[in-house]
Amino acid sequence: MKFYFDNLVLFLKNGEIRTLEFLPNKVNVITGDSNTGKTAILAIIDYCLFSSTHDISESIINENVEWYGIKISINDKCYFISRKSPKENNVSQDYFFSSVGEIPENFPTANITESALKRTLEAEFCIDSDTKVAYGGRALSTGSKVSLRYFLLLNTISQDIITHSQEFFDKQKDAKYREALPRIFDLAVGIDTVENILKREKREEIEREIRKLEKESNRITRKHDAFYSQLKNTIQTAKEYDLLSESDDIGQSIEQLNKIVKNAEAVTKNGTIERYNEINADINKLSRKIRNLKRFTTEYKKYKANLKETSDSLKSLSFLSEHYSEVLKTSIYEEVVAGLKEDHLKIKKAVASKTPLDSNISTTIKEYESQLKDLIDERDTMPQEVRVFENDKEKYIFVGEVKAKLDLYQPQSIAAPQGNEERLKILQNRLDELIVANVSERKELFVKTLEETIQEYITLTKSALANYSEYRASFSYKDKVLQLRKPRSNHIENVGSSSNHMFMHLFLFLGLHEQIIRENVSYVAPFLIIDQLSRPYFEDQSGNAKENMDSSDIAKVTAALNLLDQFITSMKELGDGFQIILFEHINPATWADFENFQLVEVFKDGNALIPSNKE
Repeated sequence: MKFYFDNLVLFLKNGEIRTLEFLPNKVNVITGDSNTGKTAILAIIDYCLFSSTHDISESIINENVEWYGIKISINDKCYFISRKSPKENNVSQDYFFSSVGEIPENFPTANITESALKRTLEAEFCIDSDTKVAYGGRALSTGSKVSLRYFLLLNTISQDIITHSQEFFDKQKDAKYREALPRIFDLAVGIDTVENILKREKREEIEREIRKLEKESNRITRKHDAFYSQLKNTIQTAKEYDLLSESDDIGQSIEQLNKIVKNAEAVTKNGTIERYNEINADINKLSRKIRNLKRFTTEYKKYKANLKETSDSLKSLSFLSEHYSEVLKTSIYEEVVAGLKEDHLKIKKAVASKTPLDSNISTTIKEYESQLKDLIDERDTMPQEVRVFENDKEKYIFVGEVKAKLDLYQPQSIAAPQGNEERLKILQNRLDELIVANVSERKELFVKTLEETIQEYITLTKSALANYSEYRASFSYKDKVLQLRKPRSNHIENVGSSSNHMFMHLFLFLGLHEQIIRENVSYVAPFLIIDQLSRPYFEDQSGNAKENMDSSDIAKVTAALNLLDQFITSMKELGDGFQIILFEHINPATWADFENFQLVEVFKDGNALIPSNKE
């Protein structure tokens, strides 16, 4: 991702054009007195990039400007974006856009809508309709499109937060941006990707459909079971009325019932009660056999357990063999020991081996249980008494009930489960093909790498951190804040002084951008706007401005500037480079020895964003 600002352009109402020039791969410094418009530059850039509100001062600045503009270079293209100045608190919807970076000689004329201009820029940042908010909140809804402006949270350190002890990102008082930060963070730093998010959403969609089908299959299965139970009762009743043969199984009985329904004819059969009693006798015999076999199995297990205990008691023979020369032997010693050894060997074999008896009994029990289930199913369809229809009306009513049950349950019990099974197989195959990256692992690796990177910054600036120079960086992913941990301890230090908080903000933002550039993430532009990093040293304890900084303060500011200079060098070595715009009070001599600094302008002695003769 390549991006940098070329110019800030103000079209003054008196017809003049005020221009500031910025360079890529530099720390571009605008320094000077207070109340000269330095901080307004950040508000103007934000306004040109589609802000729905504005913080531009009405007096001096807004009252003198007709149009605001920025010229940017992005991915080897040059664009010029201009927006008409707001009227009081109402932002303007008038935009001018040049796709070749041409700056008008006179007042721009609106030639593009905000939505169209947004789409053009967002395309350069690879933000499209698939870049969505993963989960919703009060201000943002799930599935809504991610805005380019959300990623700009990583590009600014305003004077409001640079010394804040707990807040590291701008606009967190605005609910929309407060909710946006955790939702775009993983995308912004390369922990997650849009492709991975889409795969994860697709998996969740398929898993929901699978759960729905499984629920439907379970419902159908329950209905099938209910049908099966009612069917057995119906078959039993039909046999009691002597409409079915006592020897028919369930399948044959259903077929016969369908014929009866179709033809309304009765089939007379005899011997039903005798078969019912015969089945009951067989069930009782099998039940006794199964109980006896299970009782035998239990006793047999106890027998083998006793053998094992006996075997364990004869383990002393091994000791006697090992200490043969030390044992006092009698005339029958050898004979007794030999007999015991032989018995021990037999017992060990009996315990260790699995005899045919072990498996045969288990197999026999399973066979008997299967036979028992079949007999019970058959018995449940048999009549326990012989019944007769008192008249044809009663018979046809019964036949009508049978038809209703067959029509209600039979199609669903067969066709639906088969269709669901095929659909479930297809969905499961699609689910197996969707490989989603483990975000938890990438998150842990990101935090570890970020902390290692920041630790290098701490080492570079240790002279300015005093008591905390040997502390370890600790990034809280949940709260998105940087903390310092005491060495060889889990204790997180409550870091004091606004100076240290300023360094912590620099560490975190530089570390995040280094990670973003190394991961080649396209959503975040490689620039950072910093408003007055020297602020802790230009105010006394009451918040009033100092006239001068003492030598120790100058040393700390120099350490911070050196960090920025080293960062620019490192990012140039990585490839696409980086741009920093810094608003300051300090003397240009402070950074005279740094190669990556460029003085844009000094706002002093009447020179300001709006020069005094233009008021």
